[in-house]
Amino acid sequence: MLANPKRDDRDEEMNSQDDVAYEQGEEELHGIPMTEEAFELVMSVESPYHYEWIDGVIYYMAPPSPAHSYIAGSLEGLLRDQIGTHGPCRVFREQTVLIPDRPSVTPDVVLTCDPADWDNENLFQPSKFKSPLIVIEILSPSTQRFDRTEKFDRYKCCPSLEAYILVTQYKRHVEVYQRVRDWQQELYVADQVVQLDQLDLELPLDDIYKGVL
Repeated sequence: MLANPKRDDRDEEMNSQDDVAYEQGEEELHGIPMTEEAFELVMSVESPYHYEWIDGVIYYMAPPSPAHSYIAGSLEGLLRDQIGTHGPCRVFREQTVLIPDRPSVTPDVVLTCDPADWDNENLFQPSKFKSPLIVIEILSPSTQRFDRTEKFDRYKCCPSLEAYILVTQYKRHVEVYQRVRDWQQELYVADQVVQLDQLDLELPLDDIYKGVL
């Protein structure tokens, strides 16, 4: 359950929609109108639940399919194998990203080269990454429209972001959008290899979809 924060005079002025959100269990936070401030409070608490804030409403995101999880794990491994563990870059799964002047979002895979995102102060507690370099989303039927539009727009507000990647889980289909190419779509299918200018990375589709397709 979400803890009920101690109220002061300012808290009493919060609208009733936010009060309802605080009083409900985390698993019940779905389809509830909520302010961005209240959403950020929810996202600041360590939780097994994954939420998104869309058009002023909080939504509980259902657990991913096995294929979704498997592909995300493959991508994480591919990136980690190439960037290593001794430099400033690290790759993570399902870490919340702080968006300047927009609601936070939680990508499936995120690569950051800013040690401040994962240093000792933030490594063992819930925190929000401020400097994503590469973000990857595994598309699902219920979220792909959001991932292609509003979520993409939010990510582009991050000055550090250089590449946004959308991976279809039902067929070999990967879309890459890079800042250096003015966010124009690059499409990869079959056994092609995704080429990323950032850190000279390669993502072979054979490896992305290994064990799935």
